[in-house]
Amino acid sequence: MDMRNLHNQASPVTSSPGLDISGTIDPRIHDALQHNKSSSGLNADGFPSPSIDIPTPMDGLMQMNNEMVANDAYAWAEAGLAPFDNLFFGTSFTFDHNDLSMPSLGSISDISTASEPMMASSSRGSIDRTNDTSMAASLNNDPGPYKMIDMSLIVEAENSVAEFSAVIAAEAAWPMARCSQPMYSGRCPRTAIVHLEALESKSREEGTWTALQSYLNRAALDGDSNALPQVKPLSANSREQMLAITQSFLHKALEIHRGGFSMYAKTNLMQHGRFPFNFIVLPPSNIVEYFLGSYVRSLTVYFSLVQCHIIDPNEMLYNTQASTLLVLLMIAQGAAAVPMAEARFLSGGLIETCRISLFDIIERDVELSADPIVLRCALLFTLLGAWSGDAWLMNIAMGQRGMYLSMLKHAGMLDQQPSMIPTLSTATSPSLQWRSWLQRESRNRLVYNFVMIDQELSLFHDCSPILSIAELQCPLPGPEALWQSPDAESWYTSAQHLYGCTANVNPQLLSSNSLTPSLYDIFQDFLHDNLTQRRYNFSPQHLRLLLHPLQSLLFHLRQVLSCFSDVYGVRRSPTRTICKTSTATRLDEVQELLEKWYELCMELHASNPECEVTRCNLVLYHLVSLNRVAHFPEIERLARREAFDGTPWELSLRHKRCISHREEAIFHCGQVIRLIEAMPVDRRPPWWAAALYRATLILWTDSLVRADPSFKGAANSGNGPGMIIINRVLPEDPNGIPYMWGEYPSTIVLSCRDGSTVSLDRPTEVLAFGVDILKQSASTRFVDGLKRKLVALAETWELPSYGVAFPP
Repeated sequence: MDMRNLHNQASPVTSSPGLDISGTIDPRIHDALQHNKSSSGLNADGFPSPSIDIPTPMDGLMQMNNEMVANDAYAWAEAGLAPFDNLFFGTSFTFDHNDLSMPSLGSISDISTASEPMMASSSRGSIDRTNDTSMAASLNNDPGPYKMIDMSLIVEAENSVAEFSAVIAAEAAWPMARCSQPMYSGRCPRTAIVHLEALESKSREEGTWTALQSYLNRAALDGDSNALPQVKPLSANSREQMLAITQSFLHKALEIHRGGFSMYAKTNLMQHGRFPFNFIVLPPSNIVEYFLGSYVRSLTVYFSLVQCHIIDPNEMLYNTQASTLLVLLMIAQGAAAVPMAEARFLSGGLIETCRISLFDIIERDVELSADPIVLRCALLFTLLGAWSGDAWLMNIAMGQRGMYLSMLKHAGMLDQQPSMIPTLSTATSPSLQWRSWLQRESRNRLVYNFVMIDQELSLFHDCSPILSIAELQCPLPGPEALWQSPDAESWYTSAQHLYGCTANVNPQLLSSNSLTPSLYDIFQDFLHDNLTQRRYNFSPQHLRLLLHPLQSLLFHLRQVLSCFSDVYGVRRSPTRTICKTSTATRLDEVQELLEKWYELCMELHASNPECEVTRCNLVLYHLVSLNRVAHFPEIERLARREAFDGTPWELSLRHKRCISHREEAIFHCGQVIRLIEAMPVDRRPPWWAAALYRATLILWTDSLVRADPSFKGAANSGNGPGMIIINRVLPEDPNGIPYMWGEYPSTIVLSCRDGSTVSLDRPTEVLAFGVDILKQSASTRFVDGLKRKLVALAETWELPSYGVAFPP
């Protein structure tokens, strides 16, 4: 049977989103696949395609036959640029089409989540000089062409969130989710200036916040409000102060990204309507408060840094410049979760603005590198940038996280400390003891929030964690009951209840390591199986932190194992085999540690089945376990068809290099999908879409081989139950697991939200299933980018296109 006929074959047991009951591709998916190239601005080679020329905002320049010439020499001379005539006269200013993207507007009904649309479309260009710090510096080097930045907006479907075409074109430069031809920094569109100019221009347009206000009037932050930190209303004075500081931050960022023109030149350009530095208008106070509430709901469940269960922006804005940066980053985080183009403009512009100002205040005062507020800004920027869906912010967040972790280390925050448990001495007032405890507890929580981010980013970027377990000597976060106490009296009472403290207790008993252990302490006891003897009061956050050293250990072993030549089908020397055997044995030991961790986690899960942090921990556990049985970088290389000749033999060989234990891999992928679907849509961790992407891609890789009729186990026969739904099977289900482990033949499927099923022997349907799950959540820039990547992968691997032809 020829593979090009597989699309039209009937599937008697499956149907899926985007496919009808006979297995024929739905026209909506077909249109989405055909439109994807034009909407992404990429050509067949995966690079930005040539686009139409964009009018320049500099009316002193005009374009003639792909050359830029000055038609106002007097203006340039008056601007103080007369010595630089060679830059503008007789020099060809050619558009570098690889840095442009102007995809045409189209219709992709199956890609974007419906939301309030931003239907405006702009074709205004902007000159970008991000590679030059000053005009004078460009004289000493090759000045290069002025590159026009595409500010056009694309609306992919009716009522969808508009997106900048430059942002879509730059998605190939993401440092993760690299299932398509990668794009490197030298050819990537500059998106930072796009976000800054969008914030500057759109915020001043009349009615910009009207649609957003209308959306928020219909939206509500439901759920138990008492379980989340409360946000105090923003006063008029605080809003004015925030607006003034934001104005100065934005001007600094625009000046950097537009190039270092001299002040005289800049003034002249402003007078002629070029590079205007105008005042911006932030959203009304009620919208700002909604964004802060959105930040609380989406992030504080997993990263607890809000003292006393209250966020008071008024107090923060009147403290320091760093506190104002923190408020702006909170607003940016909340806006990023709102499926509106105006919210994206605000979020993207504020993130880049705050990044530049954060770096600036540290550079001007190196002592601030140890300031907890500054480090908390760094933490929030790293989170925002890494999951922003913008290539520039994602890459720079990954690049700067090492710097921020070094700042944390050099500030001494990782070192051992005296016990955090108070002695509750009558000689000191409870208020002073409470404030001292809060200060130290906030520093320790900051450290371990960085540890969690280090673990998550290394997991999804397939790299080693930066922090080592031996460095993490500071005490773990204390009980939430103490952290959320609103005043000294309630804190004092809670401490007495938790620890039985009285004024007469021996302080040496309160300084016991069992009461205030570090991550290093509990990992030691975890390795020696002494956790029950120590009687640690484990919390879900503690178990989440324990995954950091386990993942680090697993990564290094997998890296060593991948270096053996016989992994790739070629044996070189028997001595390598001995080393490989010992490495594989150590890998099995890590698996035993993971199983021990899982038992501890399930005990907590049984006591509180609705705990969001425990559910998040289980997803991370299954993802770490997937790294033991699947090599994800190799899977993405196969998806890009690197060194792939398209033959069944090559596909089978590559599959073995991608997935070493297919039954275990399928089981863990099903559990990742099941747990994500069980999470509330607005309370999922920021990386949930990346977790779904990894599970989908692993299942898709396995489905490529299952599509071969000669594959053993592909037939729907045997003594098993006939059908196992992998994203509905519970780990404790005795009726499903034996069949998934291959003890009995069975049909393995995925269950869609409408009750239909997707067979794992149909690769295109597996990808369509992943897109459908992504569509169930609110549209964000990161989620939309992953949807486009999966659709592009389906297009690249349309069955007739990759050349595999199995016999009938």
